[in-house]
Amino acid sequence: MSSKFKVVSNKFQINRLAVFIKLFITYSLLLIPYFSQAAAPVYFKTISKPSSQLFINTTNDVFLLQKGMLERYNSDGTFFQNYGSIYINEHTDIISVNGFKTILFSPDFGKIIQLDNRLRELDIIDAYNLGTYIITCVGTSYDNNFLWLFDAGAQRLVKIDKDHLPVFTSNTLSLLVGQKLNPKQIIESGISLYLVDAKYGIFVFDNQGNYIKNIPIENVKNVTVIDNKIYYTKDNSIYSYDNLTFSEIRYTQTPDLKNIQIGKTIICGLNNEGFTEIWKF
Repeated sequence: MSSKFKVVSNKFQINRLAVFIKLFITYSLLLIPYFSQAAAPVYFKTISKPSSQLFINTTNDVFLLQKGMLERYNSDGTFFQNYGSIYINEHTDIISVNGFKTILFSPDFGKIIQLDNRLRELDIIDAYNLGTYIITCVGTSYDNNFLWLFDAGAQRLVKIDKDHLPVFTSNTLSLLVGQKLNPKQIIESGISLYLVDAKYGIFVFDNQGNYIKNIPIENVKNVTVIDNKIYYTKDNSIYSYDNLTFSEIRYTQTPDLKNIQIGKTIICGLNNEGFTEIWKF
């Protein structure tokens, strides 16, 4: 009797386990589309103006750039302010960290333009007067309004203060990483500094400029860092990279847009007509 009871009991436990596994799998599969839909971007508005460059800052302000003109819009697509300059063209980079300050880098003219929160001109730095640097990329620092520069000739990161004097110069990065770098973005976020190279990936430094590691993801564009997670676009899709798990996630429900920019609660990009669409997520 006892042996039969044990057999029946074991079969009962196995059956309960099988039912539990089936329920768990079913429940998990039901949750997948739910979370996918919750995270899916939702179309919000179109700004019916063409632009050669787009940008979203950390306060979800949207910037549109055309030749000679920079325009700033609120996150709901309403016009806020503009700034005109002969130094703005299709190669001008928008480097706006927050709602208090916007920086433009115009490599064709060798100008770094600093604007306040209403796009009023604070300063125009002549990059050719900063020294013998060949400046190809500019980033902002949270350290007393300092700037990060990349000197392509010497392959060095340079940090300058508000008087435009160097306070830090890195070692030769091409010797350090074994590749000649051509970064498109310099991003300081928290205690980290990111140098984005389309060919060799994302190079991570501390915010003092000391090299830490390389994230070897090719063809990354429009990188932003939100809550310590790295977001970027690749092949017109949105991706994220988790520094803790070292994993890359592709967001399959990316809108069909070009030059996609990622904000905290919105994304934007150019539609087939060349106009800027704002999507919420």
